[in-house]
Order: sequence, then structure tokens, then C-alpha cells
Amino acid sequence: MTSLTISVVILGAAIAVSFIYGLFTRNYSTVDRLWSVLPAVYMLIWMPGFLGNPRYIIAFILVLLWCIRLSVNFAVKGGYSFSFTKGFTGEDYRWEVLRGKITNRFLFELFNFFFISGFQLVLIFMFTLPMYYYGSIKGAVVPAEWILYALHLLLLSCELYSDVLQLRFYRRRKAEPWMSQRRYRLGFNTFGIWKYSRHPNYVCEMGQWVVIYFLLVAVSGGLHFSGIGALVLVALFAGSTIFAESITASKYKDYKAWRKLSSSWLPLKPVSSRKRREFLS
Repeated sequence: MTSLTISVVILGAAIAVSFIYGLFTRNYSTVDRLWSVLPAVYMLIWMPGFLGNPRYIIAFILVLLWCIRLSVNFAVKGGYSFSFTKGFTGEDYRWEVLRGKITNRFLFELFNFFFISGFQLVLIFMFTLPMYYYGSIKGAVVPAEWILYALHLLLLSCELYSDVLQLRFYRRRKAEPWMSQRRYRLGFNTFGIWKYSRHPNYVCEMGQWVVIYFLLVAVSGGLHFSGIGALVLVALFAGSTIFAESITASKYKDYKAWRKLSSSWLPLKPVSSRKRREFLS
């Protein structure tokens, strides 16, 4: 059995575990707990065939750093909260919202199987897959790869920074003396890079996996079918952005006005600093 076949078997097992756990416990965040683990697991499985290839080792370190950041961030949000009587109790808030929209249990479990478990876990495998082909390419690391390694680290650093700003905001908005300030009373983050992009974490997250794919492009000399993973990931985040913003807008009355003054992803909207200051003051 090849390492690629083994990883496909693990993918199938992960889908089964995610679906069954959600079916019996109604906690649908198994996929969220696996999201930050499986890319490193897949690359470890493939590694014996590529141990002599420095580019694969460097890429693995980058992916491992990505996994650590995401795992820590999910843990801070309570995603790994566990009870011996109830099992995992931490869950992404979006699944609770969707349960309220899809009230028929049978339909929701179909959604659980095909989207929450099936689609998303296959997607994780697909956006990691370029690394399998990347490791098979011999030769010295070229300058384009070093540039992409640096870009990946830059995106990771920006995502860490956005995590810190978000965590600080959530802690302060319900604590004195900050809770009396308008920027905290708004209910949504407008500090630092969040001032210019409503989803800087999404941008950095997508960007890192696009970079991973382009590492393969840089040394293979052309596009590769495995790039479908990064492409679908961007599409998923586009849908997730729309869904998350609809939830936020329903909770905070000023969010619709803020959307007119800021960009969703990249800070491209030509809004003056004066208008932003007037809104936030």
C-alpha cells in the first residue's frame, strides 16, 4: 500500500468518525478539530519517500506551524472543551445557527454527511495534496521557492497578529474601562488590520494554501490538477464570509454601516481615514 493510498484510507476514516460523532452527539465540530491536524498527518505519512528532499522538509515545517497556530486558536475559543460524560462540548457557532435554520433532523444529518464531514474533509485532503507531488521533484531549492516560503511566513505572522487583536477585543469589550468606549460597544472588531479588512484572518488563511500550491507550480513549470483544492477553499471562504457577515449584521446594528466603510478581504475600498474616524469616534 502506497503512502498516498494510506492517506486516502485515513481520509475515509475521518469522514466516518466526523459523521458518526455528529449523528450521536449533535456536536458537529469534529471536522474543525481535524482541520488543523490532518494536513500535518498527511505530510508525515508521505514523508518517508521524501526525507532526502529539503524542499519537502521546509514545506512540512511551514504546514506544521500553520497547524499549531490554528489548533491554539481553536483551543483558546474552547473548541477542545471536553467532558467525560458529554464528550467534546466546544463547537463552532455556525453549526448552531445552521441547526436553527435546518430544523428537520434527517435533512441536517444529510447536510452533516455530505457537507460538514464529506466535502470539508475531502477539501482538506485536496489542498494538502500538492505537497505530495512537490516532494517528488528533485533538485536544489530555487529562488522562487524561497520567496514563497517567506510569503507563507508573512501571511502566518499576519494571521497570528489578527488572532491576538481579536482575542484582545473579545476580552476587553466586556471589561472596564474599555467596555464604555464606542469601538468596544460596537460588538465587532475595528482595531489594527481589522480596521481595513473585515476578515484579515480569512485572507491570510486562504493565502497560505494558495502559496503552498504555487510552490508546486514554481518547480513543476506549469499548473497542476491539485490546485483545485486551493481554488475550492477560496470559494468556501467566500461563502463563509457571506454567512458570517449575515450573522454579525443580525447581532450588531452598526455592522451594515461599517461594511460600507471597510473592505471584506483586501483593503481596496477607497474610504477616507476621516470617515472611518467619524464612525469610530
